[in-house]
Amino acid sequence: MASGDDGSSRAVPDSVCVAVGSDGAEGGVTLLWALENFGDGFKYCILHVRQPGEAARQNMDEILDAYIQMCNQAKVSSMKLYAEMEDVGQGIVELVEQHCIRMLVMGAAANSHYIEGMAQLKSTKAMFVNQHAHPSCEIWFVCSGNPVYLRESRSSTSYPYIATSSQPVSSHVQSGQSTAGSDNSGSDSSEVADNLALVQFEGPERSDESSARSPVSAVHQPPSSVAEGINSEELCEQLDRAMSEVTKAKREALQELIRRQKAEKAAIEAMRKAGALKNSYAEELSQRINLKEMLEKERERCKMIENERDDLQMLFENALKANEELSAHQAGEPSSLNSQDQEVITKFSFSEILEATENFNPSSKIEEGDYGSTYKGFLRHTQVIMKMMCSDSSRGPSQYHQELHFASMLRHPNLVTLIGVCPEAWALIYEYLPNGNLEDRLNCKDNAAPLSWQTRIQICRDTCSALIYLHSFKPHGIAHGDLNPQNILLDANSVAKLSNFRLHDAPFSSHTTGDFSAESDVYSFGVVLLRLLVGQAAFNLDEIVQTALDADELDTVLDQTAGPWPLEQVTELARLALGCCGMDISNQPDLRSEVWPLLEQIQTLCEQVPSSDRSSGVTRQSWSSYHSPGEEHTQPPSHFFCPIKHEIMEDPLVAADGYTYEAEAIREWLDGHNTSPMMNLPLDNLHLVPNRIVRSAIQEWRQINES
Repeated sequence: MASGDDGSSRAVPDSVCVAVGSDGAEGGVTLLWALENFGDGFKYCILHVRQPGEAARQNMDEILDAYIQMCNQAKVSSMKLYAEMEDVGQGIVELVEQHCIRMLVMGAAANSHYIEGMAQLKSTKAMFVNQHAHPSCEIWFVCSGNPVYLRESRSSTSYPYIATSSQPVSSHVQSGQSTAGSDNSGSDSSEVADNLALVQFEGPERSDESSARSPVSAVHQPPSSVAEGINSEELCEQLDRAMSEVTKAKREALQELIRRQKAEKAAIEAMRKAGALKNSYAEELSQRINLKEMLEKERERCKMIENERDDLQMLFENALKANEELSAHQAGEPSSLNSQDQEVITKFSFSEILEATENFNPSSKIEEGDYGSTYKGFLRHTQVIMKMMCSDSSRGPSQYHQELHFASMLRHPNLVTLIGVCPEAWALIYEYLPNGNLEDRLNCKDNAAPLSWQTRIQICRDTCSALIYLHSFKPHGIAHGDLNPQNILLDANSVAKLSNFRLHDAPFSSHTTGDFSAESDVYSFGVVLLRLLVGQAAFNLDEIVQTALDADELDTVLDQTAGPWPLEQVTELARLALGCCGMDISNQPDLRSEVWPLLEQIQTLCEQVPSSDRSSGVTRQSWSSYHSPGEEHTQPPSHFFCPIKHEIMEDPLVAADGYTYEAEAIREWLDGHNTSPMMNLPLDNLHLVPNRIVRSAIQEWRQINES
């Protein structure tokens, strides 16, 4: 059923259907013949079967519109009926049947094939339609505007609308101008007729007699006379004008479409540019904000530098003043450093301190206390810690000289080594220990790995060894005075070294309860032992461990991140730790005779092999830590020997290959070589750095064996 004009499909049987092809001129002549011979008493249906193809479809739409325009100019009602099929003749036959067409005008042959007196069909399509079209359809075959053959209809055969199972050709019906005199162009069409009723013939089949009826010499005329005022020349001109108008309209529509596409493309490009400008603006704005922040930070840094400069100027002036006063006050007094200390301790200039701290940049500062500030940096290619005393305080100069005296006098592998001094800045230069303090390691600061139980036992041994050395120092013992995990530093191999002595003027006591006594150090050592066993700090740590021991459940309080502890030996160590931090000092265990042997026994259970540190020449365990601090050491360790001369070194120096050599031997080697004596590989540089740790250890070994 067609949509739009409800009478379109029903009007086809009562209309004069004119079959036109793809040639507009041929079809126009055929339509003109129909208009001249049938007149305006009929409705006209422009019938067309086109073969598949997009280009042909677009061209045919223009031609069909021209035919409708031609009918409008002739003031007759018209419509379009078209379908798409590969066989044009078969398509016409099926349209005749589907739409019950009763009157059909079509070409008998191409106009160029017409001859005077032509009476036979020459076109294969015409012959096919003549043979197979429904008998009820009367067909006029014309050629070049002349009638050739008339196939009359059989009045006894009709078009009953009976649905069949065969698939009809898909056809479309569109109405043209419906009323005479309208100036409508006929391009406004109705919707496609989608589901026309299927048609099949009723009655006897066509006989060869009816389908092959010979043409008559006198062709029957159509049932109507020629319309008034219509002549072929005028209608041809109208057809040409109509086709020209349709072509012009199509061209204008195409041009408009092109203009719109260009406009859309321009709009899209403009939007793209606008988006790009927006992004560029956002990026520029972000850069401006960042530059503004950087400028503000730079201003703050400049202001900080100015403040630091003023402070340094004041510090320098105070240092000069204090130095002059001390020089005048100590005139005639012996130097605080003996000749041997002066050989080991290096003196640095104030300019070197400024360079190492980047003019005392706050980013280089690692600690600040009552005594002053502590910085880290590089001095003469070595990373160091610089402890700056407050020169403007009342205790600054005296604190400096007192600490210098003790630090230069005490030499032990488990004490932080004093490398040098800077009297101008009241600065003491110590070795740098990269693993920080024990407190941070127990807390796994900066996601550091937990300490194993073997490493913790070694830290206990290192700390115990240092305390035995201090308490046995001659002519009188020395107490650390402030032993806690923060003042136990760890080097790259986790060797423990004590730092930050609490300096005092009171004499050393081994039998008092004061802050500066051997007993106070032993008490603090017990607390450190408990921390290493349990891992976490607690106010009543001794009560927690004692309760676990009483319940035989020590393993429940041990730090499990340290691995599987040797429970039997650790239980005894926990009892000794509780004895160290007990209130009755008379029951404190002796470090040398009781604690050290147990630590040695536990150390034998450790499966770790000491790893060497080539840069210092010292193994994971210091040479003295393999024996009790009270034992004699007759055989020097192998790292005391120069790899070139194979003699104990007097002035050990570290070369760029990481090995330590005797100064005279390595200098002679470098005079004629630029390769490593040990690896025979090129050296990165020829710099030599004093190995003060090895030198100190050699001196200690000699003192012990000479005494």
